[in-house]
Amino acid sequence: MELEGFVIYSRQIGEKLRQIAIYSDRIGKVGLIVKLKRGDFPLAVDLFSLSRFKVLQKGEDFELQEFKLIRPSFPESQEEFFYLSRIAKLLLPFHLPANRKLFTLIDRYFQVKESFQLAYTMFLLKFSFLEGIFPTLNRCVSCGSKSFQAFSLEKGGVVCNNCITKDSVPWSRYLSKLATQLTKESFEKEKSKDLPLEALDRIAKVFESHVNYRLS
Repeated sequence: MELEGFVIYSRQIGEKLRQIAIYSDRIGKVGLIVKLKRGDFPLAVDLFSLSRFKVLQKGEDFELQEFKLIRPSFPESQEEFFYLSRIAKLLLPFHLPANRKLFTLIDRYFQVKESFQLAYTMFLLKFSFLEGIFPTLNRCVSCGSKSFQAFSLEKGGVVCNNCITKDSVPWSRYLSKLATQLTKESFEKEKSKDLPLEALDRIAKVFESHVNYRLS
């Protein structure tokens, strides 16, 4: 089977052995063992690279037979490396079946070269939407009240004062409006706006917790 995949984990485990995880277009996220031979191009299995892989299925596992680099990744700054690492670490813990829209989303956001906090927040929001776990943000998820003051991980959305749970964190109508806007719009449209970094950071932290709670 031939497939294309983004390397989201890569670790040297021997002189010519490497353990990697990829998110692929045909089988989703999968772990592979790379046996490097003379003439192989190791950049193809480096972090964040897009490569073509030929694999053989053996039961529930896959054996890597060949690989070829499609597009390398060379982060130009610590900020860019940190940004790409955040996306990879977000995806790594979960069972993620093949989803063409998610593959396209990764492809698009792995090529971002600016406004990294905005880009990561938007990736996180769109990822939660594609995974079917986007929270209720416009009314209390428990009673339906249009008045809300917090976000509940347990209940999966915003809650009013009467429905607050122990794990609730402060949330505002502005954050709901901004999160909804960033989920719907493109990065190209939003990057030109002067959006408050504090709000982006708040949304990212809450949605990271939400994704971990729902997918773990």
